[in-house]
Amino acid sequence: MSELYELLTFEAFGQRYPELTSRHQILPGRGIFCKAERLQSGVIGTYAMPQRMAPTGEKHFFGYYLTEKKLLLVEKGGFLQGLLPGLPGETPAQLLSELLARLTAEDMESLQHYEERLTALEEVLLAQQAEDFDKKLFRIRRELSVLAGYYAQLDDLYAVLADAIPDAEEHVQRLLEHLSGKAQRLLTMTEQEKEYSLQLREMHQTQVDMRQNQIMKILTIVTTVFLPLSLIAGWYGMNFQNMPELTAEHGYLVICIVSVVCVLVELWIFKRKKWF
Repeated sequence: MSELYELLTFEAFGQRYPELTSRHQILPGRGIFCKAERLQSGVIGTYAMPQRMAPTGEKHFFGYYLTEKKLLLVEKGGFLQGLLPGLPGETPAQLLSELLARLTAEDMESLQHYEERLTALEEVLLAQQAEDFDKKLFRIRRELSVLAGYYAQLDDLYAVLADAIPDAEEHVQRLLEHLSGKAQRLLTMTEQEKEYSLQLREMHQTQVDMRQNQIMKILTIVTTVFLPLSLIAGWYGMNFQNMPELTAEHGYLVICIVSVVCVLVELWIFKRKKWF
């Protein structure tokens, strides 16, 4: 415990401030997201940070209660214990703002990693070697959607904190303004990556449609080639007694020649029309 902050468990905070716990929903089971609420005594809120390696999984969650004299941090686990030592700050508000800045310090690099993943998927798609493409792309889009919601919540959180912290703390105000701008840039970058993934999905769907169209084209040509032959076979398969071709000496040869000529004529027409 420091003079500026105190780290508590959710059970200890609930026992010390039962009215805050029940009224402002600071417990993890009542909403895993980032928020800040102004009170007469300070600012209370929660922070839910997606894991960088698994954004869709369980989030790093903690609550905070900021007053003029002390910052109370509430968590279950040891996530904050490795972040708080060494943080600069002469007031509780400065300490909280520096903590928030550290939590998003590496987010730009993480988003660049998503761009690299999407670029790799595009190269595989251009090489027409995409296996489980939809599954991989859906996972990336789902992670980006989680991050987009996270950054949108951060922007609102910074705005509430900047409005609640006294103007005398100019350093905190400037830092929160910087963090708000960073959250907006991260949100814009996330939306751009989502748009990039949507373009890749459309590109993949176009390839699938073109491949299906090519298959249907081949099947149509084959069906068209054999259609006259099917007509001839059906015609002479009726076996009427008065059909002279059935008893002709060279009837079979004539039918074979007619069939071959029909196929060659069709192939010549297809070639001339550039259908294959």
